[in-house]
Amino acid sequence: MKHSSKLIVIVAAVAFVVSQTYLISLLHFLRPNLIELQLTFSPDRYWEILALWGDAGRQAYRDHFAHDFLHIAIFSIFGYLLARGAGLFGPGERALELRVAAILPVAGLFDLGENLLQLRLLSGQMGFASIVIPVSALCSSAKWMLAAVFAWITAHRLLKRLWTTSH
Repeated sequence: MKHSSKLIVIVAAVAFVVSQTYLISLLHFLRPNLIELQLTFSPDRYWEILALWGDAGRQAYRDHFAHDFLHIAIFSIFGYLLARGAGLFGPGERALELRVAAILPVAGLFDLGENLLQLRLLSGQMGFASIVIPVSALCSSAKWMLAAVFAWITAHRLLKRLWTTSH
């Protein structure tokens, strides 16, 4: 890996960590937590969670979207750069490298859909049964699954590389 590629990946990783930490700091106090809301397919449970958060929690949730849209770009770029610039793939693995590089940007598209659907729900009347809730949960499920797949592949590749270079 070239020095300039390594530096770009490090900067992208730092931006990702800072952005993720900021988002966590905005919503860490919500109980039930944000991920439970995101993965809730049931309208009754969805509105119950929002009611438990109270006005302050719902406002914090609404406010976090201002940064969350930027965070989508940050984690998408980070994933692409990590897959393409960290030397995780050999010369004969270009097709695999490109597929892995696309994982977090595709997750970002699902996150974008989830955010837009959540904002639509938050702009309406609380308590109504809506197909938007399970569709949003489906988007969130796809986002988290893709993020987990990316993390697993990346960790596996990094450990493999470390093992190979240490022996």
